[in-house]
Amino acid sequence: MVAIVSVGLAGALIFIINFGLSVDSGADDTTLRFAGIFFLDLLLGLLAVGLVPLRRYVPLTTAILLAVAAALSSFAVPAALLALVSLATHRRTRDIAIATAVWLVSGAAAALLGLDLIGAPLAPVDLAITLAVTALLLAVAIAIGVSIGSRRALVASLQERAILVEEEQRLREDAARDHERARIAREMHDSLAHRLSLTAMHASALRYRDDLDADERAAVVETVHDNARASLGELRDILAVVRAPGSAESDHPQPTLDDLEALIATVTAATSVDTRIAVDTASLSPTVSRHAYRIVQECLTNARRHAPGAPVTLIVAGTVGDRLALTVRNSLPADAQTPTHGQTPTPGFGLIGIDERVRAVQGTLDITPGPDEFRVEVSLPWSISA
Repeated sequence: MVAIVSVGLAGALIFIINFGLSVDSGADDTTLRFAGIFFLDLLLGLLAVGLVPLRRYVPLTTAILLAVAAALSSFAVPAALLALVSLATHRRTRDIAIATAVWLVSGAAAALLGLDLIGAPLAPVDLAITLAVTALLLAVAIAIGVSIGSRRALVASLQERAILVEEEQRLREDAARDHERARIAREMHDSLAHRLSLTAMHASALRYRDDLDADERAAVVETVHDNARASLGELRDILAVVRAPGSAESDHPQPTLDDLEALIATVTAATSVDTRIAVDTASLSPTVSRHAYRIVQECLTNARRHAPGAPVTLIVAGTVGDRLALTVRNSLPADAQTPTHGQTPTPGFGLIGIDERVRAVQGTLDITPGPDEFRVEVSLPWSISA
């Protein structure tokens, strides 16, 4: 609608100016012929404005029709130029050449035959000047159209590239999640196998040991019961993750929070770690303890990778029997890139692994990137019920 109104107003202005110049020039033709050409100019101009929307559907046909109309109507010139610009945005050399040739030939024919308000054919010199000016005008219109088309193609290419990058990032994140799930499943499998072997051993003791008194039998039954409950809880966790086929992990016992001191010792050579343990984790579920250890390990790795040398604060807190709370925060160097207002930080694969571990035990994760500090807060259940 804006294009129609714009070319309509521009065409009307050109038509009025052209009509005024024709009257001032003292056209000596008959009044009837003058009026006929006047109304033909006006009619073709209005028709050309009405055809402007068709440039989006049949650009070449519209450009040709309006080029012929522009040769006979000053009112139609803006509409014809807009159609040529629209055609040039498609950057098809053959179509542009055809439309330009039609415009120049029809304009020259109209000028030679005197089909305008003055009614007299143009002299060769005037015709040459008119064609030169027309060619220059068409060249400008074509250049504008090609420029617009190039910009549109560039934007479309960038959008397509962005979509491909997002898809690649999504595939990488999926692969990272699958890898982390495989690690989690392996750890749970090892722990479950250990508990089931203990259960089988104590059950065998009840079967073959006839010399056990009532208290000893009760103690063995309690041990079997505890291991069975823990095994059920860990089995439920195993079913919550997908183990990738063919994954190969270490057969060594998986570390827990009891091994936290050794972990801290491996990173203090390059990073200062302020460790604050405000809760006794002796009664913590082994499954939760393993996940908590891996979460702390990944947080320390991220801090060392993205803020090398920056001090790290590790807080292990919570309520015994209820929740375990982990907080890892590190200061950021002055040149670190942090999200600006309205931006969402792109998670690294380490954070994806942390998220998978938190989900595996129905915990919560809060990641807070700031201008001066990066904070990861994790809340895990103290135990996993069968």
